[in-house]
Amino acid sequence: MAKKKDKAVSSKNKDRCIPPVCFCETGDVLVNGGFEIPGIVPFVPFADWDVFARTLDMELVRDTQNVFEGNVAASIRAGEPLVLPTSVLILRQYVDVTPGCLYQLQFAERLVSFLEPDTVLPLLVASIIYLDRSLNEYELISIPILKSEEDAEFNVHQHVAEIAVPCEVPGIIVQFSFYITNAPGTVWNLDAVSLQAVSATSACCCI
Repeated sequence: MAKKKDKAVSSKNKDRCIPPVCFCETGDVLVNGGFEIPGIVPFVPFADWDVFARTLDMELVRDTQNVFEGNVAASIRAGEPLVLPTSVLILRQYVDVTPGCLYQLQFAERLVSFLEPDTVLPLLVASIIYLDRSLNEYELISIPILKSEEDAEFNVHQHVAEIAVPCEVPGIIVQFSFYITNAPGTVWNLDAVSLQAVSATSACCCI
């Protein structure tokens, strides 16, 4: 009796055999990346975002004038330093992701006002962070942005992480850290933040 030939499995049927947990998300996995939804927590005017750290002279407000898209942008504004010369505000969001997937961070930023060009340059660091079981932080993406003068318009940044989210890590942190030294009156706006998977399936699955 002749042997039966192995049947080729089409890509469509192959996808049906892959567990759903192995598929990376499609579309944006970040919530309120346009800062349109107001928050209800004091000092945090945007839903789903947390102020992880803030010196008392730093203010986070809703700006409806200088926006990249939609009606609102997050505006970080430095006042007169009270104790330390460097003012700090760290804004972050915790995001559930699929372990083993590779992600891309995109955002728009604009230095609206910078009144002290001779001081230490203002710094924004955009990052994707994950925690291990001991709650140690590791960076998947770190994007330092230094400014020496005001921007005429928003700048769009798009960066893909060099490595995928490690297996057994179900969530990451999208974080924006603003550092402004001896420059009261500085205004830095953030808008259109998104996080998307750029891989179709998880590297943690044997496919």
